[in-house]
Amino acid sequence: MAISTSHLFVFLSIAAIFAPSALATNYTVGDDAGWKVGVNYTEWAQNKTFYVGDNLIFKYPAKDDNVYDVTGGQFHNCTIPTDKNATNTGHDVVSLTQPGRKWFISGKEGHCAKNQKLVITVMAMAPASSPLPGGSSSSPPPPPPPPPASGATRAVISGKFGLVAMVVGILGLMIA
Repeated sequence: MAISTSHLFVFLSIAAIFAPSALATNYTVGDDAGWKVGVNYTEWAQNKTFYVGDNLIFKYPAKDDNVYDVTGGQFHNCTIPTDKNATNTGHDVVSLTQPGRKWFISGKEGHCAKNQKLVITVMAMAPASSPLPGGSSSSPPPPPPPPPASGATRAVISGKFGLVAMVVGILGLMIA
């Protein structure tokens, strides 16, 4: 049985919509140790590259701790924000939606002062590597970015491509 053109358009549209989320990496903060006093979160984050679309998962006993997304000043001073609520489910998932620095602290008394805090840098999606036309250039190409911690291959998929694919899919259904 052959696939009809309209079915192919629908399939491609769905694939284009869900592909970027399939490329995200989930990082359990502190790995097996989780979110607690006594873990060196600077060391934990040191060899990881975080990208827009990745998720941080904070795991801890729900009634024993919490997580605040804070500013750099609040991070350095262990200041608990008065204008934000802490996440406190014990399995808090934070989606990294923008490139730049992100700071997190525990809001439990004394925990931040004992270095239960995390700072990371979120990178934009990794650029696609493609050879330059015309052969070599006078300067060597820059080194590639470090691979994600999971070893998963990342691809750049433009949001515009997903939108175009969805429109084409809908048009394909209307034509069929």
